[in-house]
Amino acid sequence: MAAKTFSEIYQQFVSEQDEKDSFTAACNVWLELEECQNQSKRLSILYILYAHYSNLPLDHNPFLTFFLQLAETTQPFSTLEKQFVYCILEEDLSSLDNRTPEDVCDDPDNLLPPLEEAPNVIDTLRLKVTRLIDDPNTVVLDENICLLLSDACTRILTLKENEKLRMEKLSNYPLTEYIAPDQINQLIDLNQFLALDIVPSLLRSEQSKLYLDALLSSRITIHSLEVIHHILVNNIQLSPEFIHYYISNSIRSCDELEEGPAKDRQVKQVTRFIQSLLEKKIIPMKDYFVEIQSFCISFMKLKGVANLFRSASQEAQQQQQQQQKINF
Repeated sequence: MAAKTFSEIYQQFVSEQDEKDSFTAACNVWLELEECQNQSKRLSILYILYAHYSNLPLDHNPFLTFFLQLAETTQPFSTLEKQFVYCILEEDLSSLDNRTPEDVCDDPDNLLPPLEEAPNVIDTLRLKVTRLIDDPNTVVLDENICLLLSDACTRILTLKENEKLRMEKLSNYPLTEYIAPDQINQLIDLNQFLALDIVPSLLRSEQSKLYLDALLSSRITIHSLEVIHHILVNNIQLSPEFIHYYISNSIRSCDELEEGPAKDRQVKQVTRFIQSLLEKKIIPMKDYFVEIQSFCISFMKLKGVANLFRSASQEAQQQQQQQQKINF
């Protein structure tokens, strides 16, 4: 009787199974592998486990973790078997559909590619498995994500790229390796929404002082005001000294701009920034009202500034009354 081809072996397996319980059938075949010492039979089992899910992406094959373990083992059942598994991982097994397991065992050098381990293939598939099972103990960095994090400081990312980063758990990445302190302002101005996620992590790192110094030493922009506001209202602690210097720089940035729409937008943004911090009790008016009153007087004609001026004046009046009571 002629030996069956891999394709015929798989078709026989399918014909003998109940379609409603195909995964259990595949698991039963998988369990046979542990005790099996016949190389041809082992190759048949591996082929079945692959072919049974070949209509899906490889990272959706429930036995992918098992294939990866076989590929990485230092003591494989045989070199031939490891070559066969690499064909599975590289999705290059269709060339063997009409061959028999015995053909492969007899002539592996001509039927299987040389065993050249491809760490990139394994790492990519392992990353997909990690995401699929959400394994908290395994972290595999996506090289494309690393490149996007570096690019975020030099160009505006596309919507698709931003969505890809949004879906990634960026806290797993060594962000300080991709975004240096002197690049934080470029990140904020080019990719503000990404910065809302990344800057808080940078400010929690061991290099936080360098990032804070960079924020203070650069021109205050509308984007940087929004990012710092997001940080402060989300209970990320920044020193009172930093906050005071940042607000002083923000006020100064309005004076430095030439008259025009850009200056008006900056003034309105600084006004909203300060007003929000006061309302949320993040900063005390008593430490700022002299600067705030001076700022408001300079830009009273713009919408919103009058409200901030009234808040500062009321605070000043209350402090004056309290001081009079103490003196009395």
